[in-house]
Amino acid sequence: MNGSGSGASHPATRWEIIQVGHGGWRVCDSSLSESDGSRLVAYVDRNVTGSFEVLWLRNPRPARSRYRKLADLLADLDALIAEPTPARPRSARPNEIPHFPPRG
Repeated sequence: MNGSGSGASHPATRWEIIQVGHGGWRVCDSSLSESDGSRLVAYVDRNVTGSFEVLWLRNPRPARSRYRKLADLLADLDALIAEPTPARPRSARPNEIPHFPPRG
């Protein structure tokens, strides 16, 4: 993450950070093969204030999309994969959105 342009794995996790240009990174799941499209987890850009804006592409997906440090982003990802989550097939219906009658 120091401008070398090469990928670096986050210690003790499966996340790989790959620099793409000046101030941009890809977060990849190194536990998946290079040919697996779901390997790409997020794109990260440093904005003018120095914070990091995250575009999440797949789960695990923390609720936050802005971080002060990349290490905080990786810590959130680590925490999410450490939590057991109920298995839900991709074909399952999404959560229902409550519908209300029009105001009259």
